[in-house]
Amino acid sequence: MGEDLRGLRWFAGKSHHGTPVRATLVQFGLVNLFLLTSSFEQVGTCAMFVLQLCSFLTVIGVFVLRHKRPDLPRPYRTWGYPVTPLIFLAVSAWMLWNILLSRPVESLIGLATAGLGLILYLLSAKKPASSPASPPQP
Repeated sequence: MGEDLRGLRWFAGKSHHGTPVRATLVQFGLVNLFLLTSSFEQVGTCAMFVLQLCSFLTVIGVFVLRHKRPDLPRPYRTWGYPVTPLIFLAVSAWMLWNILLSRPVESLIGLATAGLGLILYLLSAKKPASSPASPPQP
């Protein structure tokens, strides 16, 4: 995101090996902060909720994309479409609901964290499209 969004450009700084050092260090700091202020189980529940939510939204995206852009080439077909994605969505929704009911604080913190990321993404202006970069010189 740091390479694509002007507001997050600072995070795109890379080492001479191409590793995004600043972004990695910030994530490392946040993870340590979470682990120092919460239990491992709470952090795991928060992460599990957000990851499950992302998977849920990704599969919904399959339906949206097939509806809005039926003309796109589909080199990979979803096996059992639409039944298998619907089964996944049902199980995923049940898991999200169960986590939300059993661990509401962690779930809402995860949701707030994802929401904050979405807000940062939407507020960061995108860089203008540039021409393809030339290959690095040896």
